[in-house]
Amino acid sequence: MSETLSLRNLEWALTTITELFLLVYLLRRKLFRSHALFFAYILAVTLQSILLAATYRIWGSQSYRAWLIAWLSQLVMEAARLAAVTEVVRRVLSPFSGIWALGRRVLFVAAGSVLVYAALLSREYWFKLPLNVDRAMGLAVAAVLVTLLLFARYYGLPMDNLDRSLCLGFCLYSCFCVINDSLYDKWLLGYLNFWNFLGVLTFLASLFLWLGAVRAYSETAPACDPVVVPKELYGELSSELNIRLRLLNEHLNQLLHSGAQR
Repeated sequence: MSETLSLRNLEWALTTITELFLLVYLLRRKLFRSHALFFAYILAVTLQSILLAATYRIWGSQSYRAWLIAWLSQLVMEAARLAAVTEVVRRVLSPFSGIWALGRRVLFVAAGSVLVYAALLSREYWFKLPLNVDRAMGLAVAAVLVTLLLFARYYGLPMDNLDRSLCLGFCLYSCFCVINDSLYDKWLLGYLNFWNFLGVLTFLASLFLWLGAVRAYSETAPACDPVVVPKELYGELSSELNIRLRLLNEHLNQLLHSGAQR
């Protein structure tokens, strides 16, 4: 048991150090401006690690107070994760107003589905609400990001290496959350330490992926805000933009505008 706790503490320490390195590189590359919500997410995760370490040291990991603090902080992390994912989707789709308008609606539906799914699963066992929110968020985020990556690949949508790495990191962690939360829900008593260990290990892998992308970002191109392409300039940029993507964007604009008029 002591060896398991020592390994978990070492893993948490390594994760916190990696988070701090990532924050430093985000500041040095000035990416906190273009990726403000992702920066806020990593900062919140770092503060959560410090909070939980202090909580477990004071009250112990098995106390009700520690459980409550851990899960309440995790609910905050879920909101921060959704905000960071929304920022990535916006950066990729916002140059195309019609596609981004549809993307906003998809994200809104995904967020609502998370709440409905978690509430339905937790109607008999309220203490499982944080676990069900985590699992539902993982499903929603993974579905949104896989769709975005496939959409970007099919239409040749421009996406820099950093945004692609953010998508892959969030998708990796979210997919694992769904699998791990399902196993934890089924084998609640005997799986706790292993569940914590694998969860932190997967997030650490995502951190390394993001850290590598952030370190390389300014070496290839300076950070900049996404440029919104005015509709009147689409004709001038037709040689650079995929024709199918441009037609899809115009079609979505027409559909959404006609729906708003009704």
